[in-house]
Amino acid sequence: MKRIRVSVFVLLAVGLVSITAQQRPAPSKELIAARNATEKELAEIAIIDRKLMVPMRDGKRMATDVYRPRDTSKKYPIIFVRTPYNFNFWDVRNGAPRDLSAELAAVKRGYAFVEMNERGHFFSEGQYDILGAPLSDGTDAITWMSSQPWSNGKVGTIGCSSTAEWQMGVAAGSTIS
Repeated sequence: MKRIRVSVFVLLAVGLVSITAQQRPAPSKELIAARNATEKELAEIAIIDRKLMVPMRDGKRMATDVYRPRDTSKKYPIIFVRTPYNFNFWDVRNGAPRDLSAELAAVKRGYAFVEMNERGHFFSEGQYDILGAPLSDGTDAITWMSSQPWSNGKVGTIGCSSTAEWQMGVAAGSTIS
C-alpha cells in the first residue's frame, strides 16, 4: 500500500511540474495591439488569399497564402517562402494575428509575398521527404506563381534553416527562366 501511495504521489508531482512548465506568460496588450494594427494595415493595402491549395505535378496540393498589392493594373515580382513551419494567420497562443510584418513590408515595397507549407506539413497534402518531392514541389510552385495574372514572372526565395534548405537544390536543378 505504501508503494502505491508513493507512486501516486510521484505521478501527481510529475503532472504538476509538467503543467507548471507548460504555462506561458499571458501576451501583453501591446503585443496584441501591434499585431492587430499590422494585420489591419496589411488588409487595407493588400489582396489576401489564404489557404489556396496549389497543385503539384503528382496531384498533391500545398497550402499557400498570398499577399499582394491591391493595384490590379500592375504585375508584381514575388518573394517566396516555402516552409515546414506553421505560418497560419492566427496565433492561437497569443489570441491575435501572427506577426505579419514581413508580408506588410513586401507589399508596401511592391512585391507579392507567397508562403507555402511543405508537403505533409499542416494543411499541405502528401508525405514529407527531404530528398524527394520538395525539389520538384519547389519548381512546380515557382511555375504556378510565375503563371498567375498578377505575377511579372520574377520569383525570389527567402528563408533560413529548413526553410532555406530546398532553395539551392531547386535553383541548381531548375529549368525555369
